[in-house]
Amino acid sequence: MSKKVLIVDDDPEFVETSEIILRAHGYETLSANNGDEAFKILKSEIPDIILLDIMMKTKGEGLWVSEKLKADKNFRGIPILMITAVNQDADMSKFHIDPSIDQEYLPVDGFLQKPIEPDELVQEIERIIGDKVS
Repeated sequence: MSKKVLIVDDDPEFVETSEIILRAHGYETLSANNGDEAFKILKSEIPDIILLDIMMKTKGEGLWVSEKLKADKNFRGIPILMITAVNQDADMSKFHIDPSIDQEYLPVDGFLQKPIEPDELVQEIERIIGDKVS
């Protein structure tokens, strides 16, 4: 049975590219443009992992979504891989995120900075959820 990945990102090119990469590696994909859409999907579909952007409708929406997921008993077991360009955003320069230092404040299981190489994405998903799909 294939593993299911929910991609939550407002960048349609990133979502489409990620879907192509992940499907080529045997994953099933779902996508949402923001946190509200993600929670609607989660009412009927439980993924094996969530890929979550930080900057969507607001500059920190992904952080709010991850906190809400980890606080909910129905969703806290779903691993979250945060994928973002927040460290390249001039408006967010005061809030540079370093996962090696900020892990305590990041309610996520992994963190990648955009742009991401396809192999890096797949390897990090495999590290977090275990088994290779393909």
